[in-house]
Amino acid sequence: MKYRYTSYTAPCPVCGNTDNELLYKISADEAAKQFLINQTPPDKNNEMDVLSIVKKNISKLWNANSAAIVNCKKCGFGFADPYVGGDKEFYNLISHAPNEPTAEDEPKPYWKWEFDKAYNKIADLAKTNSNLQLLEIGASTGNFVKRVSNIIPKKNILCLEYSSIGVDSIKKAGITAQSWHFHGLASKPEFLAKFDVICLFQVLEHLDDLEATFDTFNAIIKPGGHLFIGVPNGKKIKFNELNGALLDLPPNHIGRYNKRSFEILAGKYQWEVAEFAIETYTPLDVMKTVMYSQSLKKAQYPPAIRTLKYRLKEYMNIKRLRLQAQFKHKNLGECIYVHYKKALK
Repeated sequence: MKYRYTSYTAPCPVCGNTDNELLYKISADEAAKQFLINQTPPDKNNEMDVLSIVKKNISKLWNANSAAIVNCKKCGFGFADPYVGGDKEFYNLISHAPNEPTAEDEPKPYWKWEFDKAYNKIADLAKTNSNLQLLEIGASTGNFVKRVSNIIPKKNILCLEYSSIGVDSIKKAGITAQSWHFHGLASKPEFLAKFDVICLFQVLEHLDDLEATFDTFNAIIKPGGHLFIGVPNGKKIKFNELNGALLDLPPNHIGRYNKRSFEILAGKYQWEVAEFAIETYTPLDVMKTVMYSQSLKKAQYPPAIRTLKYRLKEYMNIKRLRLQAQFKHKNLGECIYVHYKKALK
């Protein structure tokens, strides 16, 4: 992949700048093929039908047959144009979720780097406030809150998650979980200024209305409250794409964040950046993640014949990747972690 870097007019969702640059365009057909690359359709005989349905859903979301990936020349935020995230139908299609999920469908527990960062800070907060109220948006199967419930009373935790598998898993742990859209909390009096802590990990990059999102945060957070965010690292996405890995595509991921974009959002919506960090990656970590993604892309578009010329090119690409990873790995961790703090009134 080579970026175009040509002039493109579209408003940046973070800073509003309209004089930006086009990285590339993607068709609904190309996007659908990538989203299904790791999925096995319920009926392999209907694989083309599934592809057609996903393509149709994407075109409907975009109101077009293609979308642009744009870089803001002012703040560096990367965004899709149109800036529209996937809906429930889209995510059900690309995950091939069963109509009646069973316990066997629940993923195994996992713990992420950004979980650890937020957990340690929340543990410090709990030392001086034993009655913290916590909301997690997009809680999946509750891996984070299940551990947090050791330091915060379960009755003080609310999780929002669309997946019925996730909601059931969280409820089994004795924690309240609902499938509501979190924007709706701002219209419910019982949730206004309720939460000391709001968490969303690998969620913000999916969301398409930043103003409504941050207005909701501001409505439901207590004065002096804390917002913990984890998103994919925009620099790592760029590195992956320029080195032949899978593309980071809308309508799944529609925002590519960096430090400057989080600083602008903080100023715009009255938050303080208490901490900004990038996940620590070694050169080997960088190479492993990129080469795995490259292998998926090659499975999607396999070469007709692996000639000697092709193999030499692959070898040189690996050497080049290794050199880049050696010099750039400190900024190429998979995740960005941000801790926002709200001022006391």
